[in-house]
Amino acid sequence: MEVNRDEAARALDIAQKKWTTGDSAGALRIARKSHSLFPTPLSEKLVAEYEQSASASAPKEEEAESELRSRTKPATVKPQEENTRTHTPQQLASVKAVISAKSDYYKVLGAERTATEVELKRAYRKSALLFHPDKNFAPGADEAFKLVAHAFNVLSDAEKRAHYDRFGVDGGRDAGSRPMQRRRGAEDEVSPEELFNMFFGGDTGGRFGVQFGPNVRFAQHFSNNHRRQRGADEEESERSLWSACLQFMPLVFLVLSLFGSSLLSLLFAGSVMPNYSFDLSPPYTESRLTQMRGVQYWVDPAEYARSSLGAEGGALRELRSFERDVEAQYVSRLQRKCRQEKEHKRMEIHMAQGWFGIGNDRARLQAAMDLPLPACDELRRFR
Repeated sequence: MEVNRDEAARALDIAQKKWTTGDSAGALRIARKSHSLFPTPLSEKLVAEYEQSASASAPKEEEAESELRSRTKPATVKPQEENTRTHTPQQLASVKAVISAKSDYYKVLGAERTATEVELKRAYRKSALLFHPDKNFAPGADEAFKLVAHAFNVLSDAEKRAHYDRFGVDGGRDAGSRPMQRRRGAEDEVSPEELFNMFFGGDTGGRFGVQFGPNVRFAQHFSNNHRRQRGADEEESERSLWSACLQFMPLVFLVLSLFGSSLLSLLFAGSVMPNYSFDLSPPYTESRLTQMRGVQYWVDPAEYARSSLGAEGGALRELRSFERDVEAQYVSRLQRKCRQEKEHKRMEIHMAQGWFGIGNDRARLQAAMDLPLPACDELRRFR
């Protein structure tokens, strides 16, 4: 564990940088990695703080889902209005204001031209929640939601923002060159739903289709900027690891030359950690429970016996570190399953509603609304 101290400190520094830029999910993931490599009071404090912040956003999602349920619940008093989704005059006015100002990205976001990166993110969060089609049923809400995402994609990129501030939407080019310019910009942008998920806890990876609102779909892809940032973080982490290895290399050669291979075996024999699985499947046939939270996992009996954890008088500190990793992976697994369950339930509700009430199936809608979320329930109990 001592050899991981420097790598853990570097990972914790990266986590704090991600937190300050608004990437709370990435900050929590890397902070947990740092804590598993070498637990310190600071890493434990940051992990708790980031987890508390992530938990604070969960009630907002449940409140939005409850509001969606109340909006889509069939009425019994007025049959002629049972499939009508209403909107407020304020929502309609906001939608019209954004659409009318679509060429002024600052007005679309509701931000000043001198807004900082943090202020732009704050403005996007507010506008995205206001115009998301699952919450705003006013005509044109989908278009307003896309305009907000496009405006943020442009203004959050320093190069694109400078170009827009100088030339505006037309980009300072002649009419014949504008279509090609716009097509290139669209390919580099994060799609509206993916951008929303990045800000509000969604987990996107690769290309896939996500449906939100009746029969509305967006193609999902990572932007070039996002891929470059992720590649830079991985490259920085890899360089740090190699740098640490090169620093210890002379000491390793000195020890080998003085004491031979027997000492090398003694030093590294007990550092091998066993593999594990959360499902019973060969060769993982031996069931175990973590001491802290009682999470069940399965190990290969032979591999576990050969590891330092299975040896007689195994280090308690290593066991705790190993089980903390097991519990962290278990929580990550629950979060992924919970998101899949919610997305499946949301899709079933939309399919049962039909298109503007046409093809509405009450029995299917009720069944969709009653779908259980076992992974989400387990995640709440675990927390």
